[in-house]
Amino acid sequence: MSNKKCICVVSAFTLWMLLSYFLESSEAAMCAFRNPDRDVYIMFPEATGYRSVIKVLDKKLKKKVEKYLGQKLDFDEIGEFTFFLVLKDEEVIGMIHPHAERGRYGIVEMVWAFTLDGKIIDYNIQRSRERGTDKVTRKEFRRQFRNKTLKAAFTETNSKKINSTLFKVSEKAEKVSSIVAYSAKKNLFLYKLYFPEYNKDTKDDSKEKGKNK
Repeated sequence: MSNKKCICVVSAFTLWMLLSYFLESSEAAMCAFRNPDRDVYIMFPEATGYRSVIKVLDKKLKKKVEKYLGQKLDFDEIGEFTFFLVLKDEEVIGMIHPHAERGRYGIVEMVWAFTLDGKIIDYNIQRSRERGTDKVTRKEFRRQFRNKTLKAAFTETNSKKINSTLFKVSEKAEKVSSIVAYSAKKNLFLYKLYFPEYNKDTKDDSKEKGKNK
């Protein structure tokens, strides 16, 4: 292969890698809810509809979130977030928030469902190339998050690592399990931050160990 041809191949590959990176960065900032007409009614069987609400994370609120998490947010996590109010006729009965976290092999897209008083109902994973994804989508793993609130110590203090004293972590799925736990903590805080009229202090019905930050 000539030097000129080799340079062209390397340049094309570099451009493709950069394009993939920026596309995934954009997806991380604005995670789409891919199947709302299906998933809303799976997570909320009594629902009759839903509507979206856009909230903006500015620099001031970003600092507040980072202080709570003990972690810096990704550079593209400032901007708009779309929440979905779940309706039963005209009554709001719950909240859904699609959100993405960066994994080792790309973006992990999750959809979280919450009760009005700030408890986790369930989550699903829309997209993930992480090792062990099949394990964290199983009912027995997801069940550990149900009814947990912000009072739960989802992660170790000032860390993104899952709190293994509270959650039973699937073998060979530590990384993706930590992504799920950190996402739960972050999204519950965003919910409380943006919707104080719904998300009030509540008792955590789950059995917990440790102390949340």
